[in-house]
Amino acid sequence: MTSLLLAALFAPAADPLPAADPATFFDGKTLAGWDGDKEVWSVDNGEIVGKTATGLKKNNFLSSKCEVTDFRLTVKVKLTPNKENSGIQFRSGYDPKGIMAGPQADIGAEWWGKLYEEHQRGMLVDKGAKEHVKVDDWNEYVIEAKGATVRMWLNGQKCVDYTDEKLNTKGVIAFQVHSGGPMEVRFKDIKLEVLKK
Repeated sequence: MTSLLLAALFAPAADPLPAADPATFFDGKTLAGWDGDKEVWSVDNGEIVGKTATGLKKNNFLSSKCEVTDFRLTVKVKLTPNKENSGIQFRSGYDPKGIMAGPQADIGAEWWGKLYEEHQRGMLVDKGAKEHVKVDDWNEYVIEAKGATVRMWLNGQKCVDYTDEKLNTKGVIAFQVHSGGPMEVRFKDIKLEVLKK
């Protein structure tokens, strides 16, 4: 299945803006420009917060309305407790059933630093980088997608350098609260850079 066909199958439910605008990607105060469940997602002290006090039966996402192609995203993430699971979707979208699909920088014990393809092919890079994780503290992810190549760094350590022509070439960025027990994930110092081809 070609990347163009995948992009068509997993296009965002709402028409995205033609390209991400780094200046307005996240204003630090509100979730303007984002779609998500207000019972799960909020902004606190300049941070995007995904929180559930009772746990979730299925994955929940906060998705940007901006579409990205080639980009570099820098973001600090804090997950508590570390045994739960989160992730950063990119070049992703919703399928006709409303399920998020596309590449994901994984977050959580035994998952940090792995590249996963949500509701598509599953695990793409399984090595991980748990030795570089600051448990229950802030961790910096850098995700760079250019053409068919994805590179990821966790706390300055490269954990993914992966080229795959089947990867989606465009889509949205989204944050995940995974199904499971009570948890909180926070995202701050979010910086999006659009890369020239």
